[in-house]
Amino acid sequence: MPTQLGDPIPVPPTPGYLAIAPNDRYAYIAHRAEGVVSVLDLNSLSVSARIPIEAGPPQFVTFSPDGSRAYVTVYDEANTVHHVAFVDTATSKVLQTVEVGLRPYAPEVSPDGTRLYVPLHNEARVEVVDTTSGEQVGSYPVRENPHWIAVSADGRRGYTANHESGVLSVLDLGDGGRVLAEVAAGVAPHSVAISPDGSRVAVVSFGSSEIRLLDTATDAVVDTGRVGLSPQDVAWAPDGRHLYTTDVDANTMSVVDAATLDVTANPTPGNAPTSVAVSADGERAYVTNRDDATVVVYQLTA
Repeated sequence: MPTQLGDPIPVPPTPGYLAIAPNDRYAYIAHRAEGVVSVLDLNSLSVSARIPIEAGPPQFVTFSPDGSRAYVTVYDEANTVHHVAFVDTATSKVLQTVEVGLRPYAPEVSPDGTRLYVPLHNEARVEVVDTTSGEQVGSYPVRENPHWIAVSADGRRGYTANHESGVLSVLDLGDGGRVLAEVAAGVAPHSVAISPDGSRVAVVSFGSSEIRLLDTATDAVVDTGRVGLSPQDVAWAPDGRHLYTTDVDANTMSVVDAATLDVTANPTPGNAPTSVAVSADGERAYVTNRDDATVVVYQLTA
């Protein structure tokens, strides 16, 4: 059973998504209501800075492989704002703001750091942005409402969770890339994550409260299990033995045995947990609670 470390950490309102930097020393948290990204110091467990995102409400964050840049997707409910903010992590300054397609969701950077893959919820495609120029250099059509993308360690494959269509798309990210497979993924697949060894892809289904594992060698689902109500995010332990989901309508974090997909624990971090990230050493999990404006830290190992 994970053990909560200390009291919940107060952060600005509506912490929707948290990403840990590659150096494992801090995390960026997107707060759409405040229009800021907060910087959470993972040593002191306190907010050390706030980065204003002038383009609009920040939604999701990812980092370049070397940690020198953060990429923040920005959109508003009226769909009048649709950008990615490029942030210099050394100075906490926005370097440039790039316009992208409608409703950009949770992006990921290529392993070599040259490409940013942005799922566009309202355009049924993934936009590819050059991280130096900020220009669009590619586009992959997928099924309706892609929420999330995960990119393989070799940069050859991408996996998108397509919310309204109920499928996971497997993408060839090479030149002239294409959709290689579409895999049934329950009701409203929301978040997707690749296992540390690259052999499995986990996808959580918001509408059916399920988790599935896809075999990356065959593009076939090899197991399905139940988690808490309305899972919104999923993360792997670095050793690949467990998965963690944030179940926003159950107010739980499900701890899932990756071998069996059985839930072995379901602590309650707070009201409306929206995202979970695990430290590089696998010792801690960080959970954002949207309605409480807090982050809860769990000790995962003895």
